[in-house]
Amino acid sequence: MSELTDRQRAAIEMFEAAAQTASDIVNKPADEIVETGSGPSPTLLALAKMITDLSGGLLLPRKKVTPSAGAALALDVAYTAGVSFFDVTLDEPQCALSFLNADVPAGYTWSFTVRLRQGTGANKITFPANVHWPSKRPPVLAYDAGAADVLTFMSDDNGWLGFSDGSWFDVSFPA
Repeated sequence: MSELTDRQRAAIEMFEAAAQTASDIVNKPADEIVETGSGPSPTLLALAKMITDLSGGLLLPRKKVTPSAGAALALDVAYTAGVSFFDVTLDEPQCALSFLNADVPAGYTWSFTVRLRQGTGANKITFPANVHWPSKRPPVLAYDAGAADVLTFMSDDNGWLGFSDGSWFDVSFPA
């Protein structure tokens, strides 16, 4: 076999460098920048984060924590905000819950889940009037401090359908 020419050796080195750059873009963490022949490039994880942020989180729904609900709590449930899980700690004997930006375009549906943690125990919720519950009754909430209920709300032409996904979860750890 003949020896490699300088040109062949240079081409092999160029392909190896390109393969290493591609590997770095795919495998390095989101906070690193990869130097390429055409300048700095974000990693694949950084690009995925950018797309998720630009799409309003619709590709990866977000969680919003409310450590103190108070006597009234308005949840921004806009489908464009990308928040589909609200983690709420109840800390007053009575909390009036309302939904902001609840309009969903015709022909579409949107749902979100709310975990209601009993921060101080025996706290109650008044739900929005346009939530329709099975048997026309809202669920009885857990009342021990550190217990939680999980509820899902799905948009409907006449408001929201409310579902109790479970009760008395042990969430005695902080929110």
